[in-house]
Amino acid sequence: MTVTVNDKSSVAPGYIFLAPNTMPFAGPYVYDLNGTIVFNGAGKLGSETIHDFQPCVYQKKTRFCLWKGTTALGYGSGQALVLDNQFKVIKALPASDYHEFKINQALDARGKYSDTALLSVYTPVRHDLSSFGVPNEDDQGWVVDCHFRAVDPVTDKVIFDWSSLDHVPLNESYIKPMGGINGYSQRSAWDYFHLNSVARLDGGDYLVSSRHTSTVYRISGKDGSITWRLGGKYSDFKFEGFSFDSQHDVRPVSGGGSILRLALFDNEYNTFLQPRGLSSGKIIELDVATKTARLVKQYDSPSKEIGNPSGDGGSIQLIKKGNAFIGWGSDAQVTEHTADGRLVYAARFGSSGSSANSYRAFKTHFTGISA
Repeated sequence: MTVTVNDKSSVAPGYIFLAPNTMPFAGPYVYDLNGTIVFNGAGKLGSETIHDFQPCVYQKKTRFCLWKGTTALGYGSGQALVLDNQFKVIKALPASDYHEFKINQALDARGKYSDTALLSVYTPVRHDLSSFGVPNEDDQGWVVDCHFRAVDPVTDKVIFDWSSLDHVPLNESYIKPMGGINGYSQRSAWDYFHLNSVARLDGGDYLVSSRHTSTVYRISGKDGSITWRLGGKYSDFKFEGFSFDSQHDVRPVSGGGSILRLALFDNEYNTFLQPRGLSSGKIIELDVATKTARLVKQYDSPSKEIGNPSGDGGSIQLIKKGNAFIGWGSDAQVTEHTADGRLVYAARFGSSGSSANSYRAFKTHFTGISA
C-alpha cells in the first residue's frame, strides 16, 4: 500500500483492515499507517472471495469477522465467519450474501442490550414481470428478493427476517431488466432492489440501504413495515440543497428521536447507468418531525479531478478524534479526514482505474493474529 498523505499529528491511531478481492493475492490484510502489511491472510481460508474483514466482539471477546464465498452478477453465496486470534474459524453463521455482516449490540424494544448478527440474503424467485417487458412462460420472470436477517450469533436462531418483495414495489427501482439481469432466468434474475447495508437502531428498528432504488428505508423491527423513505422516487424527506445516488454503507451516527444523523457513502454512480456526479462521504441530519434532510459534512476524494472514482462499493466510518475514515470501493484507496473535512491521510492499494477494490475498509485497534 502506498501512502501519499500522512499528517501524523492529526491522524487517529489504529490499523487498516482491507479485503481486496480482484488483486493477484486477494484476501484479508491488515496494514499499519505507514502502509506496511502486518497481517497477510491471502490463501489462509482458501481461494474464495473475502469481504467485510474487521475485528468484532463475539461472546464478549474480540474476534475477527469476515464473509467468504463466491460472487456473480453483483451478489454472493457464502458464509459469515468468526475467527480467533490464530485465524481459525470458531463460528460459521447461516448461508448469506456478502453485502452485510455485522455482530453488534443495540437496545431492543424492552430497553435491553442484545447481541445480533445482521446478514444479507439474495434469493432469485419467480415473479410476474410482464409489465416490465419480460416475456416468459406464463409471464413469470425471475427477480431477486433481497432479505436481511437478524440472527442470534450463537444459536443461529432467526430473530427477524425482512423481504424487499414483501414491502417495496418493483416500480421503485431505477434499474430496468437488462443485460445480465434481464429477468429471463434464475441465473439472470432482475436485481431490482440491491440491498447493500443494514444497521440496527436503538429501539429495534433497522436502516436498510438499497442501491437500485437510491433509497434509505427505516424498517419497523416489530412488523417489517416501512416507517419512512429517504431519497429515491418516493422520499418522505425534503432535501435541502444536496442529494445522493446509488449509496452504500448507511450507518446511524447519533440521535434516534426527532433528530437523527446518518453517515453514508454516496457513489453518485451506478454501473448500469451513467455517472451523475462525484463520489463522497456524507453526514446527513434528518429532522423526522419536519421531514427535512440537510447535509452536515461532505468528504471528497483526493482523486476527484479524474472524474467519478467509485462505481461500486465504498464505506464511511467515524473514528477517534472526530475523524472520518473512508474506503473508496472500486477506486482502490482509503482516506481519513478531520471533522472539518481536511484530508489528513491517503493511501492507495491499487492504481486508479485498475480492477483492485475492497468493498469496505475499516480502521480500528488490532490485538494481533498469531497465524
